Amino acid sequence: MLPARFHRLRDRSMTSNDKAFAEPVRLSFFTSQGMLDATRPAREIEAILRVGGGESTSIGGSGSTSWRTRIVARKGEMHIDRTKYPDLDVRARDKVRALARPGQPWFEVAVVDDRGSSRLVLQLNEA
Repeated sequence: MLPARFHRLRDRSMTSNDKAFAEPVRLSFFTSQGMLDATRPAREIEAILRVGGGESTSIGGSGSTSWRTRIVARKGEMHIDRTKYPDLDVRARDKVRALARPGQPWFEVAVVDDRGSSRLVLQLNEA
């Protein structure tokens, strides 16, 4: 298979981005029943993790002002260099722990996008 002309430039750009923005994370793997998956031991890797600003939403719906309770929903996205971790098998319901952040917050994998040629992209929810 012949690489596309842009692959060299893409690979250099990814390496630069990872040097500047990647952080240590721990991946913990779970079965579909919510138990730790013994066939996939936990791993610490470096990846780019971006978390939203924590929009708050009314329980009664976006137009409702009568409710006083609000939920802070923090969504995130993690980008993993596939060339660095080619054997990584991440699935929905697995968990990610941000090791370098205050409180080392946990996130749950909601969606795995493995269609890109260079990055494995995980859609995350706050756990």
